[in-house]
Order: sequence, then structure tokens, then C-alpha cells
Amino acid sequence: MYYLDANTNKNFYSKLHDKDGNHVSYERKTDISSQLNGIDVELIVGNRHFFIDEKASIYYSNAMIPTFAFEINSMQHGHEQPIDGWFINEDLKTNYYMLIWPNVKCELTDGKWIRKNPSEIQYSDFTIIEAMLIEKKDLVNEAIKHGCDKVHLIEYAIELREMMGISNERKDIKVDDYFKITYTGALNEKPINVVIQKSVLKKIAKATYLISEDGYAEI
Repeated sequence: MYYLDANTNKNFYSKLHDKDGNHVSYERKTDISSQLNGIDVELIVGNRHFFIDEKASIYYSNAMIPTFAFEINSMQHGHEQPIDGWFINEDLKTNYYMLIWPNVKCELTDGKWIRKNPSEIQYSDFTIIEAMLIEKKDLVNEAIKHGCDKVHLIEYAIELREMMGISNERKDIKVDDYFKITYTGALNEKPINVVIQKSVLKKIAKATYLISEDGYAEI
């Protein structure tokens, strides 16, 4: 979402410094090649390049959800078979994820305060954004520990699609207390995701940030 990109550019990436206090260079990638390779932002810290794929739970803003969803596969226009999702696509150049839980201003409608429709959110509507920087290989290794390696994730997805067909309902398969596989039939793409508890993500995150118009703080 453009307005979220603009917010994190101004309030986070442009203000980042390394552990020695040196300014960190960044570039927001908008070209088709970068997007197809899973790169939203490139950070340059010394000789290291961080290719970051930003993922935001924009449709669950203000919900304080204790999880994050990682795409296994989905149905795309023009394809009869599911297309591998970004989490299991090994061709992508992503080496870090920035997971974002945004909070936005509410508006008064019919005497009730409700959060804005995602399609109407503007740059100035974001209040506090929580973000976790996670190295992809660490997340993949953690998923393997929970029996969610790529092979098993694909098997779970096949099982769910055979079970649900083209149903518009939602169905979960619980893996353990921290991982579950979810089919969301209400969405056009009918995605299947592995949903991971935030407590697991926090344990492996390189850093967790709170971002606002005042800048950012690492927590």
C-alpha cells in the first residue's frame, strides 16, 4: 500500500542508523523486476545488502492480532493450479521480512468509532506501527522445527484444497500450539497460509520496532 510505504520511508528507513551511529542507506524498490523478486526495500549497511520484503496485516489494523500469515499458495487468474506463495518460493531474492502490524485512526460513523476502510486509508491515518525484522533463513529453520518444512507445507495445502474445493468458507489445520495452516475461501485467490504465533516470531526477530510520526524506537 502506497501510503504505508511513504510512512515507513519517512518515519523509519530514512532515520535508520547502524550500531555505530552511521546513517543506513536505503532504496524503495518499485520496478517490476524487484517486485517479482520479492524486494520492496534494499538496505545497505557497510558491505551487507538486506533485500527486504514488507508484509503488512493491513486488513487487521487495530486488531492487535497475535499472529502473522505466510502464503503457501493461492489461485491466480489464468491458472488452473495453485501458484506457489512467497513463503515457499525459493526463486525470490528476499533475505529479510519486515512484518508490519499497523494501527490507524478511527472515524465516527453512525455514532460509533470504527477504523477506516483499508481502501480509504491515507498517509496521515497511521498512528503506531509495530514492525519486526526477521531473517528469512531463521524463519524457515524455525518452521522446520515445527514440522512445517516446504514439503509438509505443500502437503497440508493439497489436503486443504481437496477438502474444501471452491468453498467460500474458512478452514484450519492445527499443526501445534504455535503453527496452523489456514484456507480462506472468502478471498478471490483462496489463499492457503501458514499462520504463526507472534511469540515465535518475536523470539527469532533481529529487532522489533514501534514507528510513528515522531520516528521509531526499538523495543
